This record gives sequence, C-alpha cells and structure tokens, in this order.
Amino acid sequence: MVPQKIRSNASWQTIFISTSLSAAACIFGDIMTIPIVTLLKQFAINPTIGMQALICVIASLLMGLLFQFLAIRQREKHSFGSALLLALKTEIFPLLIFQLGIFIFMALALKFVLNEQVNPLVAAFWFMLQLAIMTGFIFSWPANHFLIKRGLNPAV
Repeated sequence: MVPQKIRSNASWQTIFISTSLSAAACIFGDIMTIPIVTLLKQFAINPTIGMQALICVIASLLMGLLFQFLAIRQREKHSFGSALLLALKTEIFPLLIFQLGIFIFMALALKFVLNEQVNPLVAAFWFMLQLAIMTGFIFSWPANHFLIKRGLNPAV
C-alpha cells in the first residue's frame, strides 16, 4: 500500500522536475553520442543508425543513473548500494520512454526532413534534435506521473 502522503505529491511541479531530470540525462547522452560517433568514424568504424541509437541510450542511462543517484544521496541518507538500486528503479522506465519519443521523432525527421543524413554540422539536424527532445519530454511525462503517483519514484 502506498502512503497517502506520497500519492498526493504527484503535482505538475513534481512531475515536471522528475521529467526534467530524465530530459537532462537524455540531452547529455545525445551530446556525448555525437563526438563518440564522430570519433568512431575517424577510425574507419561507421556505426549504423541503430548502433548510434544504442550508444545514445547507454550514455543517457549512465547519465540518468548518475543524476538520480546524486539526487537521492543528497535528499535521503541511503547507503551507496541502496541509493544506486533506487536510482535504477526510478530512472530506467521514464528515461527509456523519453528516448523512445526522441527516436520516433528523429526517425520521422531523418526520413522527411534530413534526407537520411545524420550531420551535426547542419543546423536543421540540431533543430530537429531540439524538437525531438521536446517530444521525448511529452512522452516521458505520463511515465513519471505513473511512478510518482504510485510512490515508485520518490518526489524530488
């Protein structure tokens, strides 16, 4: 049974903060992925779009876990292992949903706007990425609401 105190804490402000934590992790993951892919191309390794997406998800998950872990450690006095486990439990689902929103939007943008070219030197790529991040935020909002309302994600 979830305590009423946690259940009533699902205000839009709380959900916004929690979703923003996922957004920050995804943005850092996206930013870290571009140089990694560029570096791989310099070594004659040309990763496919799927491999680039996997690198992005891994980088975002690592950043999300770090951010959530630091927030939990600052807010509550958990042990290292307990805080890491809670960070895993609270961050994976919303972050993967956030990334799903980004990938769906970018797949459509690549097909209809960017002519199947992932080129960080083109302003249209960065504009589409910004719109994709907003789409991810919208996708992740219900996931964070679900977790907070049921007390699975402690309100930040």
